[in-house]
Amino acid sequence: MNLLNRLKKNDYICIFLICFLLAFLSLVVFIIQGNGFFIIRDDFNEQQIPFTIGLHKSLLDSGLNGFSWCLDLGTSTMQGYGFYELGSPFFWLSMLFPAQLFPYIVAWIFMLKYAVAGLFAYIYLKLFIQHNKYAYIGAILYAFSGFSTVNIMYYHFHDVIALFPLLLIGLELAIRKKDYRLLTFAIFINAFLNYFFFVGAAIFLIVYYLFRFFNRDLKARLKEIVFCFASGIVGVGMAAILFIPSIMYISQSSRSTSSFILENLIYSFRYILFNIKGILLPAEAMTDISAIFPSKFYSTAAYLPLFGIIFVITYIIKNRDWLSRLLIFCFVAAFVPMIGRVFFLYMDPQNRWWHCFVLMMSLATCLVLENHEEYKKQIHISALINVLLICVLFISAFVFKDADGSSYIYSKNRFILYILIGLAGCCITVFLNNKQLFSSALPIVLVSGFACITTALTVYVYRSNGKPVEVYKEQYDIACQVEIPDSQYRLNNASNVFSMVNNVSGFSLFTSTDSVGITEFESLFDYYDPVNGLNKNDYSGLAELLGGKYYVTNEYPEIGSPVAVYYSNEIPYYLVETAACPIGFAIDSYISESDLKDIPVEYRAIALLQAAVVDDNIPTDSISGLNRKYVNDISTDYSIEEACDSIIKKSVSNFSKDGHGFTCSSSYIDNTYVYFSVPYDKGWTATIDGANAEIINSGGMMLLAVPSGSHDIAFSYITPGYNLGMKISLLCWVIFISIYIYKIVTKRKNINS
Repeated sequence: MNLLNRLKKNDYICIFLICFLLAFLSLVVFIIQGNGFFIIRDDFNEQQIPFTIGLHKSLLDSGLNGFSWCLDLGTSTMQGYGFYELGSPFFWLSMLFPAQLFPYIVAWIFMLKYAVAGLFAYIYLKLFIQHNKYAYIGAILYAFSGFSTVNIMYYHFHDVIALFPLLLIGLELAIRKKDYRLLTFAIFINAFLNYFFFVGAAIFLIVYYLFRFFNRDLKARLKEIVFCFASGIVGVGMAAILFIPSIMYISQSSRSTSSFILENLIYSFRYILFNIKGILLPAEAMTDISAIFPSKFYSTAAYLPLFGIIFVITYIIKNRDWLSRLLIFCFVAAFVPMIGRVFFLYMDPQNRWWHCFVLMMSLATCLVLENHEEYKKQIHISALINVLLICVLFISAFVFKDADGSSYIYSKNRFILYILIGLAGCCITVFLNNKQLFSSALPIVLVSGFACITTALTVYVYRSNGKPVEVYKEQYDIACQVEIPDSQYRLNNASNVFSMVNNVSGFSLFTSTDSVGITEFESLFDYYDPVNGLNKNDYSGLAELLGGKYYVTNEYPEIGSPVAVYYSNEIPYYLVETAACPIGFAIDSYISESDLKDIPVEYRAIALLQAAVVDDNIPTDSISGLNRKYVNDISTDYSIEEACDSIIKKSVSNFSKDGHGFTCSSSYIDNTYVYFSVPYDKGWTATIDGANAEIINSGGMMLLAVPSGSHDIAFSYITPGYNLGMKISLLCWVIFISIYIYKIVTKRKNINS
């Protein structure tokens, strides 16, 4: 009882446990349905789960500065996972458990993320709110907002939601108490967490400062601006070991480009309705939206459980202070992409800065609740406005049609359900206002109930049209057993699960952060997609060129015997081999990139089996030992199986690979060139018998001139920017720790004096 009483008195522990409990209640049914095995749908199943396990195994294999062979054709661990979870403290917590148990612990870590989001939101809100119960409500609103709910499929987005409030807490304390330590640390942890979201958070932090603290007395603010800027430099510097390699990677990636196009800077009426819906109504599953769009993978949701934007409108109506102006700015940015897209430097049209908006709306809601007696009239007006907006949305969705004349309604019953939830929130708010019940415990109970219902409803919709748990688990169990007998070949399977769960080299393609060499290679086939890689089985000869020798099937092979047999629920699956080229083999011809692209795309992989591609402007002395082939020299009537048999005879020997690179031996009679189907990256260095050798970029893969005779070849990988980032991080950590110690010593001296 004493412990329980102490917990009740500790507000931080209390809100942490409340949010954890609400998350538990929201997810527990789905955990039970899977017997502890938790999945959601699409990205969560095919990216978040395998990526976390793949990262776990890659780190055990080679540490931070390694090469992950299970990510597409192979990608730097930092580059491949930096956007996902490499910098997440929640991921590092999951490292305490065996990697393949992750689907059984992921729901519990989800609950922890909700709890941490609520805790830090509470700490921020308490800087403005006197009564704990109203800050509790605000913390729940933030942690369980529509933004959190819609992004439940994106597991790593919740790391950002959880830790973002630290930035505002740090800034508030820096300005109020002239202590910049927490701000510096908050900048570090957010920059280390996710470089992409950090850009948006940093820009919002600047906007927040301008609205919150900036005034005409520039001289008075100049010193704190300088100190804040210095804190930012030190904080980002502390994260440089991950931040610098990540920035270097995205700066050369064709998938990370800004787009300042007018049509992307003004919303159509349909998108305006979509954004209104995201603010007024509970969030929906991005894969199955009931109205406006059938599906849309944007994070367009900012609904506050129960209250919606009633108290936000109330606050704006009555007040003319920094928060009301900031809220107006956020509303404008939400509907004017020319402003809203600034948060991600026009790289992303999606509303993935809305968690910042949600925290400001939660603050306004708390302030109105705490002083509800002063806002009674405005609450009624705002509730009416909220109801009218919902009605306009409802009518518009039924009246307007798309360009093809099709309805905006895709699930009428579900859309009406969300409309009713939104209207119910308005009615309950008016009731609480009329009965003066905002001071009671009822609001927090109702907010908690709405939070659980809306979260669980969205998870239910995600799962209802997704892969059944038992089907996914069967696939997962097989993936845990798959091993490649010969390391110079790959698994011909496009699933992330099959490659990453057991750290197997394969053809996983559902990733937006693979090697720059891979995107360059894919461009040879006129392929570009910001999310999915090229399916290696789309073109004849491509899977064979890239070493896809093995595949998994539930059918016994008609010819020969399987390489291995795996079981899941007593159902056998077979690992079967087929003809394929090894990862490293000698070649005698080359074709220029322009000539290759003159060949019909369906024959280009066959052409690459006959000649390695090189840049048109490559110095001729670099490839002087190769014969040039032109378009007319390429045979399209070509036996792929015979080609593979011929290439195998020219394979390197003693091939071995790990997270630091690969080694092999050569014993060719004449000087030759060896083609390695490993993505080219500036982080690679090659040696032959210990002497440095030049790596030639062969259309995103690697080519190496090898002399005659017996030689030992070694490729070593160091992520570009890693060494520089590590040095900067060490320096900035020394600065931060020195400042921290100095502050402590100074404080003690002041107390003693």
